[in-house]
Amino acid sequence: MDMNELTDEIRTFIDRFTDAWELMRGKRMSGRVLALLIITDEPYLSSADLGRLLETSPGTISTATRTLLGSGYITKVSTPNTRISSFRAEDDVWGAFLSREKLGLQRMEEVLRAARSTPSGSAPATARRLRNGNRYMAWVDQHHRNVLEQWHMYRDQEEDSPPPQELPVEMQVAITKADPNDPGGTP
Repeated sequence: MDMNELTDEIRTFIDRFTDAWELMRGKRMSGRVLALLIITDEPYLSSADLGRLLETSPGTISTATRTLLGSGYITKVSTPNTRISSFRAEDDVWGAFLSREKLGLQRMEEVLRAARSTPSGSAPATARRLRNGNRYMAWVDQHHRNVLEQWHMYRDQEEDSPPPQELPVEMQVAITKADPNDPGGTP
């Protein structure tokens, strides 16, 4: 890569992005790495490039890129005939995040549902907490499905327009629909 140093404009973006990232409970260095990969004109940056430009150690870059890879924010790029690790930001960073987050919600829903059928999960207070957790995960999962579909429609519009201010009817129905697995049928 021929990116030798960061401009003041890019440094400012990285700092502001990282501050916002931390408010969203992200790790500072992960925010810095993601910000640089989003703002760069380069098709990808190597671990060495990231460390040099962000003035940090290889181990710190490795931890940040591993975290970002696992969350779906970035992709590892293979360079033929080298063992160099390079990375790029996803074109749709936030849509990729929603897709990955959905997997975690589904996994937690399965764990909570399975726990409900164990002897430990049958005590009244425990069963209530497990049921609420299970239903919460299912509810958020439904929101994710709808949000991701809406995001793709909004993202692909030809011109910038404000996002819809009202929830679509399908989302309103999904929010109020009863859990079919709940014998009480409560919404």
